[in-house]
Amino acid sequence: MSVQRETLRLIQGRLKGTKLCSDVLVVLPTEHLLRGFLFERTSEKEMYYLWRVVMPLYRPANTIILNYSERISKGGKFRLTRSALNQAAERIAAVISPGHLSYLRKVRGPKEFLKHVDWVTGNATVNFNIDLALTQYMLGNARECIKIFESISVEGFPAKLRARIAPFVTELSTSATDAAARVQSWERENIDRLGLATSV
Repeated sequence: MSVQRETLRLIQGRLKGTKLCSDVLVVLPTEHLLRGFLFERTSEKEMYYLWRVVMPLYRPANTIILNYSERISKGGKFRLTRSALNQAAERIAAVISPGHLSYLRKVRGPKEFLKHVDWVTGNATVNFNIDLALTQYMLGNARECIKIFESISVEGFPAKLRARIAPFVTELSTSATDAAARVQSWERENIDRLGLATSV
């Protein structure tokens, strides 16, 4: 087991309502958002950044996306060594709780996700607008979802992304059932890929 994963396992024992899934300490329960904590290796030996992660699971993705996440301790680094894992876990658990943990407990679904990304509003990037459109869809605002996709021109997306998004945009106007099934399949794919099944 990697030193990062072992540290998160020890932190899990100190923080109720969390579960280690793959390499992420997940805040339970997982609904439509991945919420949790993960380590990122730095260029310095034994030094890691710790991220507070928020990511919508109802979007097509191949990996964890940190666009709406935050490096904890203003980007400060944490030393993880096998000889001092318990001490590191205790110190990091104290940093995470109560503030970061209680924040993630409040960001439970699409409605809270919109509030969470309020600081990004107006961002013109494709990824943000896809997430914004899909969040509106999850909130039952199909017309707003279509409007956002029309404003960013799906035809201009990279080929792989266009192949996933374009059929959904068509289904929004032609088959509500197919559109819903597609979003549900993206969510299931992310849950399976990220090893979150036991946290749902």
